[in-house]
Amino acid sequence: MSEAPVRARIGCSSWTSEAWWGRVYPEGIQDGDRLARYAKRWDTVEVDSTYYRDPGPSLFRRWASVTPGGFLFALKFPRDLLDPKKRVDRGRVSGFLSNAILLGPKLGPILIQFPPWVKPGRATEFLDEVLDALDPRLRYAVELRDSGWFAGETFKALKRTLADRGMALAWSYLTYLDVPAVRTSDFVYLRFIGDHETIPAETHGEIRVDRSKEIGSWAGRFQEALRDNAQEGFAFFNNHFEGFAPASVNRFRETLGLAPVDYSPAER
Repeated sequence: MSEAPVRARIGCSSWTSEAWWGRVYPEGIQDGDRLARYAKRWDTVEVDSTYYRDPGPSLFRRWASVTPGGFLFALKFPRDLLDPKKRVDRGRVSGFLSNAILLGPKLGPILIQFPPWVKPGRATEFLDEVLDALDPRLRYAVELRDSGWFAGETFKALKRTLADRGMALAWSYLTYLDVPAVRTSDFVYLRFIGDHETIPAETHGEIRVDRSKEIGSWAGRFQEALRDNAQEGFAFFNNHFEGFAPASVNRFRETLGLAPVDYSPAER
């Protein structure tokens, strides 16, 4: 590709992988020092831990304090607020978002990641209720993991729902599902996930599966969106995608014509 996008933010899905010791982080540093070191190398991160619990105001403030200006956090929305068997807890939704806002200008998009068992039908109304409970001043990407959302009238309605709210449909590479590369907002949110069975955690630390074809295909769509007036593009890599997220980030960057990131554990 001859022209590199200028509004691309490309990072990893978490900064706490145990496989990164000796590869990204030097042995012997404190766990709490890893974020600051990560933020010297990449300008964005997807925070996996917020999917499991709200870290609370003090931790959000700390994250903001140890990262440089211009850094952006993409937060996963807490999973226990995304269960269609329960009523939407607007108070807890508001509480999480109020804490997230403490990141200030470092708050990027919030990922609403529905689990694979949330299927269209009864869950359609629940999805609308969740989206209606969100603070419209913030940016959101919505990830759905059942193919039924992307077919026929259901998909047409989903696109309208997201576009009316200015929310992005998350473009997610999953080995069991093809997500349409359709834009519903002024930014793009791309996730390279893979699966836990092909590349289990104990094998992380280097490229285990060559997914250059998939990287090239999605890089083309990502760059096209940026050329087609998308204001910003986010792309995040999980270790399970190829085995080592930092190396996958560089493969994507180089496909886009961007310089690779030096992620060696040497002090800077």
